[in-house]
Amino acid sequence: GNIPHTNTLWGDMKVFGHFAYVVNDNGGGGIDVVDLSDVDNGNVTLVQQVTDGGLSTSHDVAIDTDSGFLYLCGANLNGGRLIAYDLSNPADPTFAGQVSSSQGVNVHDVQVVTYTSGPYAGKQIAFACSGGTGLDIFDVTNKLNMFRLSRTTYPNLSFAHQGWLSEDRSYFYLNDELDGVNETVVFDVTDLENPMVVNTYSSGVPAIDHNLYVHDGFIYEAEYTAGLRIFCADDPVNPVQVGWFDTYPENDDSGFDGAWSNFPFFPSGTVIVSDMNRGLFILNVTEALNAGSLTFAYPNGRPDFIDPAGGTTVRVEVAGSCGAAPQPGTGLLHYDAGGGFVAVPMEPIAENVYDAVFPGIICPSAVSYYISVQTSAGSIKTDPPGAPDITYSTTATDGVVVVLQDNFENDQGWTTENLGATSGQWQRGVPVNDPDWAFAPAEDGDGSGQCWLTQNEFGNTDVDDGAVRLTSALLDMTVNNIVLGYEYFLRLTNEDGNDRLLVEISSNGDAGPWTVVATHDTNGGLSWRHHEITQAELEAAGVTLTSNMKIRYTANDADAQSIVEAGVDGLTITSLQCEGSCDADLSGDGSVGPFDLAQLLGAWGPNPGHPADFDGDGNVGPFDLAVLLGSWGPCP
Repeated sequence: GNIPHTNTLWGDMKVFGHFAYVVNDNGGGGIDVVDLSDVDNGNVTLVQQVTDGGLSTSHDVAIDTDSGFLYLCGANLNGGRLIAYDLSNPADPTFAGQVSSSQGVNVHDVQVVTYTSGPYAGKQIAFACSGGTGLDIFDVTNKLNMFRLSRTTYPNLSFAHQGWLSEDRSYFYLNDELDGVNETVVFDVTDLENPMVVNTYSSGVPAIDHNLYVHDGFIYEAEYTAGLRIFCADDPVNPVQVGWFDTYPENDDSGFDGAWSNFPFFPSGTVIVSDMNRGLFILNVTEALNAGSLTFAYPNGRPDFIDPAGGTTVRVEVAGSCGAAPQPGTGLLHYDAGGGFVAVPMEPIAENVYDAVFPGIICPSAVSYYISVQTSAGSIKTDPPGAPDITYSTTATDGVVVVLQDNFENDQGWTTENLGATSGQWQRGVPVNDPDWAFAPAEDGDGSGQCWLTQNEFGNTDVDDGAVRLTSALLDMTVNNIVLGYEYFLRLTNEDGNDRLLVEISSNGDAGPWTVVATHDTNGGLSWRHHEITQAELEAAGVTLTSNMKIRYTANDADAQSIVEAGVDGLTITSLQCEGSCDADLSGDGSVGPFDLAQLLGAWGPNPGHPADFDGDGNVGPFDLAVLLGSWGPCP
């Protein structure tokens, strides 16, 4: 059946008994009250449109089915704060009360429940996702005096979009639509007046997390371009992904396409997903629910650097969860030192405990890696979960020498330039941490105190209508194997690539030419991020390393209605050291040359213990040849 409905970009609906209540965000018409009592015969009836008091639009609607009250979120009335309607007569919702301006803000989405046990028994409690404000929890028992119990923010707060309670009501899972990191926040809400952030979890892909629901110990999360993601919450603080269905397989980026919401509450176990581009998906998720998952722990940590000669060991502990168990002896270390991933069996140490041992790797090298273990049911689980697209990283080097470190506590000769912006000029100082401007960082990036920020003042201070530029003094980059690193802050509300932080380098001071070496155009929420550029990457971009280098950062706002706040901190230039030992001098003449090459080639193939087996893998091969060629010439 169908009813006429206002033409609108989006709407929302909830069901109570045999009535559906439909709202829309921008088309007018108030609340559509729809009778579904004869829906099995294809008949649905629009009973009325509730427009009392001037009600026209509402972003969302929620119903506490235990108490029989309906709540509007983001309506055109009451500043978007919660409004309650009594459903005693479900065909005729009547206004019951609203949250006052002193107690709340515009609410984007809400879950309202009636507690039947514990310290809040008999209370009707609303868990409100309040956009840039965070998580608000209200006592809405008395509709004429609904009041806020607590307000809680969290790292990377950008736009608290929607969330859902765990089934024992101890935890609340909140998705932030604009945080840029696709992390769902886990709150401990056992004390409603003092909620605590206890963790975050992620599917490991850069898509945006949207609507999520909890049912029978699993979290069902629609993540736009990444489709439906299912997490097992056996450990409610550490949900683990057990399966997914990608409704938008073109990519898993941070665009606003794909899966909008889902419904996992049918008795059959069937899950339906609404996709903005492709419509309705009806899914059988049994296999995902039965697959279980594995958890990985690193009791000795993960290495920032590994020995290029080989032998760096990472201890890995694996445990089963959600009904799965690890299959003994199936652990693999996958590493990529530039030539693609290579799988190396991990050494079993004890039950479900492995040692991952890195082989010899040419110095210096950036290394990506991940771990995989098979479950007893035959599925392969990885850590990080998004591998191989998401990996851990380390560097093969004999040591690191700091050539330059600028924490911006003192003036090192940086200059600023306004390129037509009406606000947002670069300023050096300790972040002012304005509680009324939730788009700038609360602290600097490296913990020293000061940093460079776009207009570090109270109030609306982002870059508007142009660009602002920050340029360094002269930098010497003539050392070998350099790595340029820095911390950066970038808070964006427009991620189409036009608003950005552009990083350029010149080999000839201010004279240029300037070469783009990094373009940051994704929103990082309220967090600082670290970025590194290797010597190989600089040279590949066409940069010649000199003692007359400069680096500059340009924050650009291409849309007067968007937010662009940027920061830079902790600039470092380091040199990765490679000892250049004469292990490759096989002939002992004090130089690595043709005689040594001849000996290596003569020992090619399986040859345990041979001096040319530099990485000790029992085989003289390409790696050993690369070590020899890299040591060519007189011994140091």
